[in-house]
Amino acid sequence: MTWERYKNFIVDMDGVIYRGKYPLPGSDDFFRFLRERKSKIAFFSNNSTITKDQYVDKLKKMDIYAIKDEIISSSSITAYYVAKENPQSKVFCIGEEGIRDELKKNGIKIIDDSSREKVDLVIVGMDRHFNFDKLTKAMRHVLNGAQLYGTNPDLTYPMEDGLIPGCGAILASIEACTDTKAKVFGKPRPESIQFLLEMTGFSIGDTILIGDRLDTDIVLAKQQNIFSILVLTGVHQGEDVKKTGIIPDMIVENLIELKKIMLMKGEA
Repeated sequence: MTWERYKNFIVDMDGVIYRGKYPLPGSDDFFRFLRERKSKIAFFSNNSTITKDQYVDKLKKMDIYAIKDEIISSSSITAYYVAKENPQSKVFCIGEEGIRDELKKNGIKIIDDSSREKVDLVIVGMDRHFNFDKLTKAMRHVLNGAQLYGTNPDLTYPMEDGLIPGCGAILASIEACTDTKAKVFGKPRPESIQFLLEMTGFSIGDTILIGDRLDTDIVLAKQQNIFSILVLTGVHQGEDVKKTGIIPDMIVENLIELKKIMLMKGEA
């Protein structure tokens, strides 16, 4: 394998760079290494809870340099397509600051919980304050004709002490009580990588995608013929490759091992 041909790195964050508040071993050193080799980087996450500014600040605290234009989240992807396809829509949003911030920046009106206005779209992101009241309101809006959108399909989310329910779990509860299938925008949907390639100018042939989930990161890479690397610091492990039949181009324990492999193959 010739590493020199790969100029662009698309890197998932949760479970690859960090878990919750804590950086994973070797993350800061790996990104210094990529910067030194003049690689272009896109930080690519399905996590819709935090804003681009918050992502930049979080990475900075881990000694990883990033700028807002390098952050691609399911929130920014969802808001972009909503603004493009339904710019005048009124939205009931289940989610945290990340998705709400992106919707507002794109001129989308978010309907207050107490409003009696007719809702056009119910948009669901990860929400650690999700409850029965929010489920009921979302259900009623969808039954009254609103379309159901999701920022991403992730059923789980990796934290310091283990997995917690993700956006996909919340979305599934609304789909179940409305008998409706949501339109989802994050990884592994084609819209997600189309948006990233448009925003970054990356070409598929000289790009690598690094992730911890077979069902989103690796599936997306394989769909687009992007070289894929699974790291085992997040959701999926080696045995999951056999169970799912989803086979990445490379498997590494962590970013420390990946840097060593790149150096062994002649990178400097």
